[in-house]
Amino acid sequence: ESRPTLELASVEPRRSESRPTLELDSRLAHTSAPQHRMLLSFAPFRALATSLLGLGSPSTVQVVGDAYLDIIAKIDELPQWDGDTAIRSPIETVAGGSALNTAVQLSALCRTRRQRDQPRPFRRCVLHSRVGSDLYGELVAAKTREAGVTLSARREGGQGVCICLSGRRDRAFVSFKGSVADLSEADLDVGRLLAPGTSHLHFSAYYDCSGLQPAVPRLMARAKAERGATVSIVPQTDATGAWEGGLLELLPHTDVLLCNQREAASIAGVAIAGRRATWYEISEAVRRLHARGAPLVVVTLGPDGAVAATEQQWWFQPNQERAVKDTTGCGDAFAAGFLFGWCGSRDVQRGLVYGCACGAAAVGITGGSEPLSATSVNACMRRNEGVQRAREVRTPRTAAAGASAEAEGEAFFSEENLSDGRVCAEADEDEDEDEDED
Repeated sequence: ESRPTLELASVEPRRSESRPTLELDSRLAHTSAPQHRMLLSFAPFRALATSLLGLGSPSTVQVVGDAYLDIIAKIDELPQWDGDTAIRSPIETVAGGSALNTAVQLSALCRTRRQRDQPRPFRRCVLHSRVGSDLYGELVAAKTREAGVTLSARREGGQGVCICLSGRRDRAFVSFKGSVADLSEADLDVGRLLAPGTSHLHFSAYYDCSGLQPAVPRLMARAKAERGATVSIVPQTDATGAWEGGLLELLPHTDVLLCNQREAASIAGVAIAGRRATWYEISEAVRRLHARGAPLVVVTLGPDGAVAATEQQWWFQPNQERAVKDTTGCGDAFAAGFLFGWCGSRDVQRGLVYGCACGAAAVGITGGSEPLSATSVNACMRRNEGVQRAREVRTPRTAAAGASAEAEGEAFFSEENLSDGRVCAEADEDEDEDEDED
C-alpha cells in the first residue's frame, strides 16, 4: 500500500516495506544524549550532524499555560449540601492543568516517536508556566519532572490547586487559581520560548491564565516572525461567562483553535438548547468562528469523537466508547495527539486520528498527567477504526433555523456525505514477529 500507516509500533519496520511509516520506536528513549552533545560541541561536525542525524537545534513545540495540582475524587453523583458522600476509590493527588497535561503527553510521544516521513518533525516539548513556592508547588514541580517534561517556570506565590469531581461521563471543578491566574509574561523565559528550533507555539487554558492574555498577541507575532512557527490555542471554559478576553481578535493569527463543543458554541455566540450541542449548532458555531478569521477549527465531541473544519473542508473522526476510569485530562490528551499528528505534516486527518486515540486512551488512567503508552494508544486507534474510518467530508450547506436545520445537521455526518478516503491505520500483523527478532 502506498498510504502511510498511523500505527505506533515499538520496533523498526521491515526493510521490504515500500510504504513510509509513522511508527513509534521505544528504543529512542535510550539514545545516548551525551554522545550527541559531544559531537555537537565540535563546530566542524555541527552541520554534518544536523543534516545526517537531525541533531542541530531540535524542532520544539513550546506549550504555555496552566500548571495545577489536581485533587481527584471519583463520584457517581454530585454531592449535596450538608451531606457527606462516601466514594469507593481513594482520592488521588496528581499534577494537572491543561498545559501541563498536554506537555506530558506530547513529551511522551516525542520520546517514543520517529517522524521519518513528515516534512516538519519535532523532537521535544517544553512547558512554560508559573509554579507556586509553597508545598503544593513543590509537588507540582516534582511530579512534572517525574513525567519527563522539560519545565521552564518561575517559582513564586501560592500554587494553583484544582479539586476535580470526576464522574462516569462528565466532571466538575473547584479551583484556587493562585499561580495560574498570576502567570504573566514576566514569568516566562522569552529567550527560551522563542529559541532557535521553535516550530510551534501552543497556548493552553487561555481564559484561566488571565494575567497572560495581554502578552499573547505579541508572543504569537514574534513566534511567527522570528521562527516561522505555527500557533494553536485551547481556550477552555471562561469562569466569568463573558467569553471575551480578546480571544476573537486572536483568531486570524491562530493556525488551530481546539475546543470542545460547548466552548466553541459559547465563543461563537451560538445558544445550545440541550445539555450537548446538536450537529447543526456545532456547524453554525464553526461557521461563525471561520467568519471571525479562524483558519482551522477542531471541536471535540466527547465519546463521539471530533470534527475539524476549514472554510473548504470538514473532517470527522469517531470514537468507540470504552470503560471510563477518569475523564480528567481527556481533552488535553486529544490536543497533544492532534498536535503530534498535525504539526509535522499539516495533515488534519492524521491529527484527528491521533487525537481521538490519545483522548480515548486517557479515560483509562487517573488524572491527565500520567504519560500514555504507545500500546494503549494503538489499542484505541484499532477500536476507533472498527467504528468507522476517519473520512474527509464536504462543508455542509447553511441551513435555515428550526427542524429542517436539525435534520440537515444530522445528515451532514451521514454515510452518504462521507468520502471514501481511508486514513486510519491497519494493525501491523508482523509486529509480534518483529519484536521477537529484535
